[in-house]
Amino acid sequence: MRHLTSDIVFTSIGPPILNGVLVVDESGKIVDVLNSKKGLDSSTIEYFEGGLCPGFINTHCHLELSHLKSRMKEKTGLPFFISNIGKTRMSSQEEIHLSIEQSDRGMYDNGIVAVGDISNTVDAFSVKDESLIYYHSFIELFASDPSRADEVFQNGLSILEQCNHKASLTPHANYSVSLRLFEKIRSHNSGEIITIHNQETSTEDEMFIKGSGKLLNELIARQFFKFTGKTALKSTLPLLPNAPVLMVHNTFTTTEDVQWAIKHYDNVFWATCPKANLYIEDALPNYDFFIDTDSKMTFGTDSLASNDTLSILEEMKTIKSTVSLEKSIEWACKNGSEFLQIDERFGTFEKGKMPGINHLKNLENFELTEQSSVSRLI
Repeated sequence: MRHLTSDIVFTSIGPPILNGVLVVDESGKIVDVLNSKKGLDSSTIEYFEGGLCPGFINTHCHLELSHLKSRMKEKTGLPFFISNIGKTRMSSQEEIHLSIEQSDRGMYDNGIVAVGDISNTVDAFSVKDESLIYYHSFIELFASDPSRADEVFQNGLSILEQCNHKASLTPHANYSVSLRLFEKIRSHNSGEIITIHNQETSTEDEMFIKGSGKLLNELIARQFFKFTGKTALKSTLPLLPNAPVLMVHNTFTTTEDVQWAIKHYDNVFWATCPKANLYIEDALPNYDFFIDTDSKMTFGTDSLASNDTLSILEEMKTIKSTVSLEKSIEWACKNGSEFLQIDERFGTFEKGKMPGINHLKNLENFELTEQSSVSRLI
């Protein structure tokens, strides 16, 4: 039995505990969470300066794009990024596999215990099957031309059949999935969690409200797009299965959209990927909208095509002036585990759980600094 203590213990389920103690067994299971060291033999206590928190959950990643690090230009906007990603992603299988292995190991070393990973291919499956990280693969489908819906859907089923870990079919985005393909995804779904990219660029709402804009011009099958006169979010949620959904990016989501979604739909989660937002659009969401509405926020890293790290801590540091460390840990741990439906084991420091234990170093007044780092204890 180990007794781990720190200046502050973030449980991710209640108020942080100053000088709290985690009682952990040999397997890493939480046996108890103590409010003080009183009554413990000081020789059995392991002290870690800074803070302790549960393992991080990365709810939005594209592991199979790891070989694209530094290949995509920064701050070019989503329409340009989308039009160039397909031209850039081709590489040898050896390079792709090695990059995936390195990224998986890097996430583990950075305290990430579970990942919601987007898959367009089977390239990352073998690494994920052998990983020390828990993975849920979202087999992502896209085709804005309705005549391709059957072909794309069948290909998705084929990829799904080759997956040996948790997985589900999911739409890419409201602008890249035809109504017919949405219908096929909805009919196939029996409550499995899904994700969808949402309002990552201002031209997305322009496309749905006005039927114009840069994003629409980049669509190969734009003649099939029908604008609705409503925001992208309001146009999309009615098309999705009755299942927990993760809205990804939400860079230009308004407070009115957030309130509407919460009012009309259960089990809506929101992923923020701050570094990718800055890399592509050079913009960030208004986090006050999500905090004020007590939205179920999570963190994602996106891919190394749009980021220079796959580190949840670096995402948290990017918005540290806006979102407190306590709140960020709730997003990065508790909420992420709830969305991936693995909260029986992960997400919080509670008796019986095995959430992983991260050591946060170089804190100042119990908040992150530019020098803050993380190391995995368990």
